[in-house]
Amino acid sequence: MTIEIPTIEHNKRPLICVPLIGKTNEEIIKQALVAQASDADVIEWRVDHYKHVADVQAVLDVLSHIRTTLKSKVLLFTFRTIEEGGQQPLTLTEYKALCKTAAESGLIDWIDIELEKAEFLGRGFIQDIKAAKVKLILSNHDFERTPEDAVLILRIGIMNQFGADIGKLAMMPNHMQDVLRLMGIITKARGFNQLPLAIMSMGDLGKISRVSGSLTGSVFTFASLGEASAPGQIPVEHMRSYLDEFEIKRES
Repeated sequence: MTIEIPTIEHNKRPLICVPLIGKTNEEIIKQALVAQASDADVIEWRVDHYKHVADVQAVLDVLSHIRTTLKSKVLLFTFRTIEEGGQQPLTLTEYKALCKTAAESGLIDWIDIELEKAEFLGRGFIQDIKAAKVKLILSNHDFERTPEDAVLILRIGIMNQFGADIGKLAMMPNHMQDVLRLMGIITKARGFNQLPLAIMSMGDLGKISRVSGSLTGSVFTFASLGEASAPGQIPVEHMRSYLDEFEIKRES
C-alpha cells in the first residue's frame, strides 16, 4: 500500500497515523487487526516496544505478519531511542543494522530515522536507506521543552539536506506561547525550503496542534489505538471527525 508523500499545503486534511506498541507477537498482531479496521491512513510499528527487538529475525517475522494484516494501510517502521522517548536501548551499530534490515526487507513503506542518529551515522547510511525505495522521515523529539525558532529552522534545514521526504518535530511546550510558535514553524520554514513537515506539540497543552494541520500545513498527525505512545495523543476513533471539523475548506 502506498500513499503519495504529502506536500506542504494549507487547507488540506493531514493523514492520521496510529502506533502499534505491543510487547509480544500476539499483542502486536491484535493491535494491527484493530488498526486495519480504523480510520488511520498510516500505521507505525514502534518496534522499540517489542520485547524481542534485539533478534533481527524475530523482528522480520513479526513485520511480515503486520504487512499481511495491513492490506490497505501505509506501514511506517520506527525504533524510537531512549533519548527521544523510546522504551529500550540499542547501540548505534544495532540501530543502524535494524533500520537497514527493515528498509531492505521490502515489507515497509516509510521509515523514521532520528535526526541525531542520521548525523552520527552519516550520509552513507541515509543513502542506503533511500536506495531501498522506502520513504524517509527524519524526526526530532524533545520531551522537556520547545527550542527557539532558529534552532527548529536549523534542524529542518538539516533534515532537508539529508534528503528527507518528511521532517517531523515533536516538542514539549512549557507554556501556550510554545504551542503557538511550533504551530507557526511550518510557515516560517517555507522561506528556506519546501520540505513537508509534521509538527506536534505534546501534552494536554499541545493537543490543539494535533488537529490543526489544515491550518498549519502539518502533513500528518498521530492518534492512539488505545494506550498512547506520546503524551497528548487523541484516540483514533475521535481524530477523523476532529480533523474533518477543523478542515479549512477552499473557497470556490
